[in-house]
Amino acid sequence: MDHTEGAADPVATISARVKELRTRKGWTGAELGKQMTARGVRWDRSIVANLENGRRATVSVNELLALARVFDVAPVHLLVPVQERLFRVAADEVYPAQRVRAWVRGDSPLPGTDERTFRSEVPLDELQGRLTTEGRSRRDRMRAEYRAATGREI
Repeated sequence: MDHTEGAADPVATISARVKELRTRKGWTGAELGKQMTARGVRWDRSIVANLENGRRATVSVNELLALARVFDVAPVHLLVPVQERLFRVAADEVYPAQRVRAWVRGDSPLPGTDERTFRSEVPLDELQGRLTTEGRSRRDRMRAEYRAATGREI
């Protein structure tokens, strides 16, 4: 049996979340199109309908970011299911949605990732911000991760 069968994919997840959030706001497809256009992404009701009905196979990064702004949500919560289920990150690679959200946020690498590279790409000011807000044990662990990734002390 295919272990990826039934896993959510990014565009299907975005489609479902767009429909859910648009309905929650009480907007028509045309109203969402106007909101998107106001954010610099030319959309109309037919684009919204095609996305929500699965007839649109792609969503650009610009569209994803504009949708997040329009709906006042983090892009990760449009891209990855908010309920726990398997999520497809590549054709043959699925993980629990919670794990994928942590990966997208830059909090935790996926299996098979070079953790040293993953951790070394966190901007230093962001790393220091995490350190001041997450407590001593987390701070000490992150310092060790940074030191291991970069060979430098914070």
